[in-house]
Amino acid sequence: MRRPGHGRTHAGRTHAALLAVLALLLTLTATQETASAASPSAADDINIVATHSGMCLEAATAAEGEVITQRGCAGRKNALWTLKSSALGGASYQIVNVYSGKCIAVENSSPAVGALVRQQTCGNQPGASFTFTEADGGVWIRPRTVSASPLCLEVTGSSTADGAQLRQWGCERQSGSVFTQERYQGPALGWAKIRPASAPSLCVTEGRDRKGLYRSAVAVQRPCAQAVPPRTYLEEVGAGRYRIQWHHPEFGIGCLTVMDGGPVPGMLEPWDACSVATVFQIEPVETPAPGGFRIRDAGTGQCLGMADGGTAEGVEVMRQTCTSALSQEFFVDPE
Repeated sequence: MRRPGHGRTHAGRTHAALLAVLALLLTLTATQETASAASPSAADDINIVATHSGMCLEAATAAEGEVITQRGCAGRKNALWTLKSSALGGASYQIVNVYSGKCIAVENSSPAVGALVRQQTCGNQPGASFTFTEADGGVWIRPRTVSASPLCLEVTGSSTADGAQLRQWGCERQSGSVFTQERYQGPALGWAKIRPASAPSLCVTEGRDRKGLYRSAVAVQRPCAQAVPPRTYLEEVGAGRYRIQWHHPEFGIGCLTVMDGGPVPGMLEPWDACSVATVFQIEPVETPAPGGFRIRDAGTGQCLGMADGGTAEGVEVMRQTCTSALSQEFFVDPE
């Protein structure tokens, strides 16, 4: 969108329990439905966190056979799970993905050490049913694939890498086999105010680049009282992925898009063609400021931040290499 010149309590992650084992077992006890039953309330949706890495188990897509991996916890629906009683009995449970409706399952219910763990259509296969055993500040998740010397789910090699796969392995007290429960929240959807954590009295809105290199509107920070129009709308376009819309009474709807070239590369402008606009990942963070979010370009993984870390009115929003700077953290509040 090329435009002519013209003049809450912060959402963040919430911990389901301090004593993770008790919280997880309480959830298991409270949820007594089968996997084919109706979905429970949102309060029953949990994140399963690998204690050694602090990352959440997720299925990247809703596809049958998608490998379960660990990823940074960001409030994504594909990292939410519901625990349901298994038809196999024996205090066993199925772990159902909220986004796909499919179950965590050892591939082909294999009893082999090293078998990958995927999401599959929920059924009575032993590889999709699990028991839980308290261990080392969390729980072991044990598939029903082996009756003697049960195996455990493990982040492969106890890796701390983002995207490391889940597998079936021996329960050898390795750090990557211990899991706990938490609940991470994504940003509020719909009408929103986006405020830089480095200048929380300002809001991200429409302005011009300070050097005058570009004639059209770009995203800058300005006093929130002067930030409307345009109104900002956060649209979810996939699990943990969003478009940031601007709604203007004169120019209509434009979706913020990072410019890869031109006179102001890295700045953001609103495009009419929202279908090809930049998609962002919005991740909750607790440091350097609690209750904020990091906003990433989903295509490059780079972060949005304020140009040169500036806190003054008119400083532009830029795509940057991610750091721990306060100027790369934002508060996302309902309007």
